[in-house]
Amino acid sequence: MLNSKLIFNLILIFSIFSISFALFLEFVLDYMPCRLCVYQRIPYYLIILTGLINIFNKKYFSYVYLIFALLIIVELLISGFHSLTTFGIINYTGCESTSLPSDITQLKNALLNDSLVVDCSNANLKYLGIPLSLYNFLFSTFFLLLIVLDAYKKKN
Repeated sequence: MLNSKLIFNLILIFSIFSISFALFLEFVLDYMPCRLCVYQRIPYYLIILTGLINIFNKKYFSYVYLIFALLIIVELLISGFHSLTTFGIINYTGCESTSLPSDITQLKNALLNDSLVVDCSNANLKYLGIPLSLYNFLFSTFFLLLIVLDAYKKKN
């Protein structure tokens, strides 16, 4: 059966994979992330950082495991909000689309100043018809459920 260390390792491996995949999409395949896509990465970065610290110092495993649970809750909230925005259920003004300037000089300046914003509903890639933000939501729910079941099992 699953134990805390196995769940910990699964979450760490999934976080590394998720960040690697997001960076691959952005820098290799040139898919520009929206602002919420970037926000969704923050809990993953923190999970990876705390997970790597724990690998070298296992003394505080229970605290790191609790931090993982809290970061997964944050990821669940961000990815849930992102998914609702993607489906148009919630309007989020932080990811408004902009029109590309017709003049090449203006386009160059907009790119250099990072003033082009990608619309959340357009930026979200789909795999098998499901937006990637929804996959994040589902995986976060799954991992949070594993942590809760593990805690319940230890309590009883």
